[in-house]
Amino acid sequence: MAPMRNPLFGNDHAKRPAPTFTSAAAPVSAPRPRVLGALIGWTGASAVVCFALRAVVLEDVRPGAKLHIFWHLFLRDEPAAAVLGLAVVLASVLVARFFWPGALDGAVERLAARPWTFIAAATATLAVAAVVVYHRHPLSMDEYAPLFQARAFARGSLWGEVPPQVLPRLVPVRSGEFLEAAVDGRVISSYWPGFALLLTPFAALGLPWLLNPLLGGATLWIVWRLARRLLPSPSAAGWAVLLTAASPAFAVNAISFYSMGAHLLFNLLFVSLVLEPAPRRLVAAGAVGSFALALHNPVPHLLFALPWMAWIALRQGGARRLAALLLGYVPLSALLGVGWLWVRSRLAGTTAQAAGPVQLVAGLARIAFSAPGVDLILARAAGLVELILWAAPGLLLVACWGGLRSVRRAEDRRLSLLALSAVCTLAGYMFVPFNQGHGWGFRYFHSAWGAVPLLAAAFLTSPDVEKTFLPRVMLVCAVLSLALGTGLRFAQVRSFIDDHLAQLPRAAASQERRVVFVRRDRGYYSQDLVQNDPFLDGSRWILLSAGEESDADWMRRAFPGSRRMAANEVATVWAVE
Repeated sequence: MAPMRNPLFGNDHAKRPAPTFTSAAAPVSAPRPRVLGALIGWTGASAVVCFALRAVVLEDVRPGAKLHIFWHLFLRDEPAAAVLGLAVVLASVLVARFFWPGALDGAVERLAARPWTFIAAATATLAVAAVVVYHRHPLSMDEYAPLFQARAFARGSLWGEVPPQVLPRLVPVRSGEFLEAAVDGRVISSYWPGFALLLTPFAALGLPWLLNPLLGGATLWIVWRLARRLLPSPSAAGWAVLLTAASPAFAVNAISFYSMGAHLLFNLLFVSLVLEPAPRRLVAAGAVGSFALALHNPVPHLLFALPWMAWIALRQGGARRLAALLLGYVPLSALLGVGWLWVRSRLAGTTAQAAGPVQLVAGLARIAFSAPGVDLILARAAGLVELILWAAPGLLLVACWGGLRSVRRAEDRRLSLLALSAVCTLAGYMFVPFNQGHGWGFRYFHSAWGAVPLLAAAFLTSPDVEKTFLPRVMLVCAVLSLALGTGLRFAQVRSFIDDHLAQLPRAAASQERRVVFVRRDRGYYSQDLVQNDPFLDGSRWILLSAGEESDADWMRRAFPGSRRMAANEVATVWAVE
């Protein structure tokens, strides 16, 4: 009887020979000074550029002025990470050369053969960190908007509904930036609904914070499977999983409420399906891709998928295969993309005259792309530094070596497509006129981040590199990054969220009925604290302040008998009897 085909990954595993384990204790070639020098120089240069950008930005800051959140986070977090990254690389070279621990012999091969315990432990750790580090709290409006929408979906509604008189105090953004509000009190997310749909069952269970850790575990699994499919070495899958888990960009995004972890997973699923371009698999790839288009906006998947679409079109029978792929995109793109734009157009604006779908699409196109200016180029340079510093030390350099090698070698064509997806994402976001604002690492690149550990694994397991000194150095780097790098980032994230939430008086945390007025002209990004149930069913309302006298008058009319019980510079808390 013919072996059963795996519908996601084909039948590659059926013909793969049993793994052969090569001990890390086997003879290792002498260290290559140029390779180690490049690794140390790369890490040191990233630290130098980090501090140079810090000096350039601070030079233009007026005394007492508040930095934009993107630069605030960069200056707050990256210098320490740059110093730690350089220290990790130097320590790894010394350990690998003079103090090699025997416990690491064969570790990558064992991980490649049996990754389940590691993946389960990593997923559980991410879930705990989502509670302990991230406080189960959507920090930014980018994170709150899809959660707001998911909670509306969980109630069986396409939108939230609030009393119209509350609306001016409830939507803390310009119309259309994160939330759309109609004059009758209906409120809807401005983002496409894919990620909100993924969140919906978790929101219904009161566990929305659990989704991204589970997506993180699924990402480790898909990386392992893709490495087995793409790379011939038995240890390659272990490298790919380890380098992914050891990179703080992966871990922190997997404990947040951002949609970027979902973009990463769905793009890797898309690749897994198009690797074997049979019509049935291409239709499935299109369906996966269409959901990725609708996760929050279509740009991340579109940039990632372009090289793969071109590859399919240029192969023999490409027109037929491309048609099958595009056919798979149609149903969900129509429902979740076009349909959602139509729903938004019915609610868009705070006046009775809502924009139609055509006007809405034209407006989105105008703000989606523009020619880069000096400020954007500076922000993208900082983003590249973050891309380096939020990965395991040395990983980006090794991945670049792997990408260049794949482009030069015809047999690595599929790896070169991964590299091109990463390049397209970097190049495309040069024309997106935003500096990402909040976010951990270079989150605009995160949808293509899966290319990085796979290209690095390909380089580290290539025959001319596998027995050199470099894999030992990178193994120690990964282990230290898993402990120290991720630990540093978790501490940075938690301290920032703690400081953000501390802007509210302690009385606001009470489970009794409370109304909290937040002054958006005080504190730091205090408007992001204005987060409520889509139907205002919670015991606490957080509203925008219109001034103390206006707030007091509003409370007397809305809640007679209420009393002002606490206040600080940013917010005032009222108890509702």
